[in-house]
Amino acid sequence: MNKRHESKEGFETEEIPTELSELLSDLQADCGVPLRLEVPEVRGRRSSERTGHEGELRIPAVKVERGKVVGGPAVVYRDASDVRTILSLTWSMMILALLLVASGVGNVYQFLRRPDRIVVDGGTGRVLSINDRNYGREEGIEFGPDKLTQQDKIYITKEFVKAVYQVDPATRPRDIERALTMMVPDSAVRFSRWMKEKGVLDQQKAESWQTNWSPMDVSVDKNDGYTVNVIGKQDITKLVNGITVNDGRQLRLTIKLVADNKGRADRNLRSGFLISSLDYQELNEPVRKTGGEANGSSAGDRSVTPVTALQNQ
Repeated sequence: MNKRHESKEGFETEEIPTELSELLSDLQADCGVPLRLEVPEVRGRRSSERTGHEGELRIPAVKVERGKVVGGPAVVYRDASDVRTILSLTWSMMILALLLVASGVGNVYQFLRRPDRIVVDGGTGRVLSINDRNYGREEGIEFGPDKLTQQDKIYITKEFVKAVYQVDPATRPRDIERALTMMVPDSAVRFSRWMKEKGVLDQQKAESWQTNWSPMDVSVDKNDGYTVNVIGKQDITKLVNGITVNDGRQLRLTIKLVADNKGRADRNLRSGFLISSLDYQELNEPVRKTGGEANGSSAGDRSVTPVTALQNQ
């Protein structure tokens, strides 16, 4: 036998079998928890038996019997703890994303920025300058923008002439390579071709040349700031037909310089200049000694037509 229930508001509910209703009553009496199978309907109609006409639709109210809630509308909602957890995780991910972006920007900035230049006094350990922020004189040191000086011209000239005219058989190939590196590329090619045509390196190797170069005067030309005049003496020890021969000659060199477009670099020994051309002239007859005895010498300077090893075209 089935029972049809009707709420106070006039909504009809589903019929429940009598046996099932009695079973629910027994379970409710044992557990103390109201148990019902009715599902409240949101839409329905008023019983025509009570009102005689169709009524308006209403949301069913909570059903109370004997002071206990026995039924009501079904409400679906999210657990508050679950919502708080989702919001916390969302904020944490946003903060981590911002930190990751900030870290990436900082790494790019550190990679692209210029390194700090710090000048420290080796004697006292005191910092004298950081990134050129200290200008003026401090303890005999002057700070300021980098500029090429006369001393840079003299330095590159001395090193070039030494590499060419001071011969050491153990390091001769490296010395010539170093001298060619300090020259303008076109001039280095012409100078290398000139030495090959004259057989300079072959002669020095065949006669086991050992020379000592002593600069006597190195100065920048007063009329041309990019010309350096050099006067020096070359003492030569060589082996001719199995006999050791000592020669000495005095040379006057004219070195033409050009500013390197790369500024201070390793190829110009951090001087900022390159060698463009080289002219040399012997000032006296070579003094030759064989077996420690002088064979002859000439007094006074001998006028020699300058031999142009390099010449600007």
